[in-house]
Amino acid sequence: MFALETHTIFVSLAGSQAHGTARAGSDVDVRGVCIAPLRVRLALFSAFEQYEGSLEGALRETVLPRLRSHPTARQGPSEKIDCVVFDLAKFVGLCAAANPNTLEILFADPRDWLYDTPAWRRLYQRRHCFLSRRVQQTYLGYAMAQLKRIKTHRSWLLHPPTRKPSREDFGLPAAGTLNRDDQDRLEQSLADKVRSYAIDTLDMPKSTRIAVQERMVSFWIDLLATSEDEIENRLRAVATKALGLPPEVASTLNAERKYRAAMKHWESYRTWKSERNPARAELERRHGYDTKHAMHLIRLMRMGLEVLRTGDLIVRRPDAEELNAIRDGALTFEDLLTAAAALKDQMADAAEHSDLPVDVDHDRVDELAFELMTAAS
Repeated sequence: MFALETHTIFVSLAGSQAHGTARAGSDVDVRGVCIAPLRVRLALFSAFEQYEGSLEGALRETVLPRLRSHPTARQGPSEKIDCVVFDLAKFVGLCAAANPNTLEILFADPRDWLYDTPAWRRLYQRRHCFLSRRVQQTYLGYAMAQLKRIKTHRSWLLHPPTRKPSREDFGLPAAGTLNRDDQDRLEQSLADKVRSYAIDTLDMPKSTRIAVQERMVSFWIDLLATSEDEIENRLRAVATKALGLPPEVASTLNAERKYRAAMKHWESYRTWKSERNPARAELERRHGYDTKHAMHLIRLMRMGLEVLRTGDLIVRRPDAEELNAIRDGALTFEDLLTAAAALKDQMADAAEHSDLPVDVDHDRVDELAFELMTAAS
């Protein structure tokens, strides 16, 4: 490992401190970017993509003065500060892919900067070249992941599993009639067949492929009058028939698959129950769902929508007060679902009419990364 503080070009507050939603006792997390030395970048047997751990050493001493003067993130030197520092190459690549976590570092409000350099300021001045219509998929994807967790945790809260699933629950004998290798082989054949119906292998830009896939899913949902969750089961049934699997084998495979999914769900529930944060548990108990996840869901969808409409990313939220109210339970669970559905529709409409490019200019991004890395060599 090289001397991180020597090669770091930027450090900023992250999370609630950067969003403007921090409260007394909120964690202090920092994120940064470094330019790894050339010998590390060209090494054959080692690689560096990011540092993740506690903010320590000279880098800590560098940022502490700014941290102590920050209105919400004042932190004593004895306190632990979680830190992630990305290598420039990985950081730029993630930003170009519209990763919400790295874009929020790139667009962090200068009031939350803890350390910056001329190299960082050159990158920051050209930050808008990293915005594209891909934010519809990435911000929506992150938001839907939050919603899935909210729904799962709510189901566990209201209807907790009472016992471990058994094979008999799925009509399976205690000892499997198919060994695991045969199951895996047949499942792989089914997965390959289902994948052949998709467009993953077609030569087109990834962003275009995602958009086409979304329209295909919408078409099948309307055509079959079914849900998105059921589409996978329908495709699986078609693939099973196309491969000529005997009905009894197909039935056993489906039962084994459902059993493994139920076991995974059971283990996830046990982990959630044993490891849940007491404060989050109290929020769920009081409001019937995880309102902190809800706050992040709404924030992500609003930020993605703003990017599509305005071509800018606002990290320090002007709606911080409203977001904190959501965290405090301002929305019922039903209200949250309604708000999320409306924002999803608005994002789809905004993407259709956005002035942003479909994807970033890869040559331009490469040139910028090359300029910064060679200047640091």
